[in-house]
Amino acid sequence: MSARGWLFVLLLLLLCGGGVFAWLRFEASAPAVAGPEAIVFGAHGGTVQFDLSDAGTGLRSAEVVLSHAGGDIPLASETYPGGLMSGALRGEQPATLEISVPFRALPHGVSDAFLRVTVRDWSWRDGLRGNETRADIPLTIDRAPPNVSIATGLSYVKRGGSGAVLYRISEETVRDGVEVGDVFFPSYPLGEWRAVIYAVPVDAPPSPEVRVLAEDRAGNVTRARWPAVVNERSLPEANVTLPASFLDLKVPELAAAEGIDAPDSATAFQVINTELRAKNEERIREILAESAPEKLWDGGFDQLENSKVTSRFAEKRTYFVSGKPNSRATHFGYDLASTRASPITAAAGGRVVYAGPLGIYGNCVLVDHGLGVTTLYGHLSRIDVSAGDAVARGQTLGLSGATGLAGGDHLHFAVLVGHTYVDPLEWWDTKWVRENVEARLTP
Repeated sequence: MSARGWLFVLLLLLLCGGGVFAWLRFEASAPAVAGPEAIVFGAHGGTVQFDLSDAGTGLRSAEVVLSHAGGDIPLASETYPGGLMSGALRGEQPATLEISVPFRALPHGVSDAFLRVTVRDWSWRDGLRGNETRADIPLTIDRAPPNVSIATGLSYVKRGGSGAVLYRISEETVRDGVEVGDVFFPSYPLGEWRAVIYAVPVDAPPSPEVRVLAEDRAGNVTRARWPAVVNERSLPEANVTLPASFLDLKVPELAAAEGIDAPDSATAFQVINTELRAKNEERIREILAESAPEKLWDGGFDQLENSKVTSRFAEKRTYFVSGKPNSRATHFGYDLASTRASPITAAAGGRVVYAGPLGIYGNCVLVDHGLGVTTLYGHLSRIDVSAGDAVARGQTLGLSGATGLAGGDHLHFAVLVGHTYVDPLEWWDTKWVRENVEARLTP
């Protein structure tokens, strides 16, 4: 082929390549904008996030404007790397755009507006301005907090004890319940009312505030009080000397089962009584993340039949080894002793949410009774139920034993409200349950 022929072929290839390049640069796929379909902010404004991407020439720019009847207010303007001659096939290059909408951005009295998000890419379309995507997201400013109407009157609740409250809210909320100090107890629907069974933790600060909290979807918060009196109480303390038999047999057995490597039994017990105990309590909180939205029990709870109390609720224990303090822990339940391998029965109707080994509690069963109330049965030698089983009052859950951190055959029985341990003595009292819980949950 002559030189002129080769030149013609080269020009043809350049022309074809340029055509392909130009065709790619004129790609028509518009950028994608992902974000909320509608926004509701409270009196203090808020932030909103948008995810941007472009499958063709890549993101070029993004602008966000707050628009309302009085005009437009620019909130953000971003540019992205690239050029009209580069990145024809750059592919997905996502970006996140977080916008802050301050309270002062809207004049007083304005409650309806919208955010206009405009995104362009590096395409040659629209006179080299690129493909454009525009999204208008409605924005509502809600400055009014929810109105809370509490039906419950004067209430007395003990430290380590439980209570109940009934109230109504004027609008839909994202969160409502009762705060006791910094501990939150969620509500459950009861027709047009909201019901909460709450507790005063034994380690709550002195005279903790007890109040209803309601937060709407705009972030407005109402805290409402009713006459709730917290009665203080002295909590028992005990010194426990660990016998050699317990250190030589039980502690190494539990340490091996839990993968605890310690140089001696005293150190192993310290790890078990602190780190493993904390891990087990965290696991219990995970298990109790949800509770049945209705009451599954009726009347007072039953104490294990023919049982003797050997240790009481909220006993602050200091454990000694060879005359020296080893570790400390609070005993959040009752120890109940009966005959060896006694049938362990459900204290009230409910649903089994856990049945299996649980560290210091050994073979353990957790029964949800609804509205955030749970009972715990620990140290069982045998379990006869499975998670998900519905159980009736008095139904056998298993047999007593000495599994976990137990020195002898007995039942560790505990009651929780939410994630807070409470005194079972109240729940064993039918009159107390009727007057302080069930009556207060009746509109």
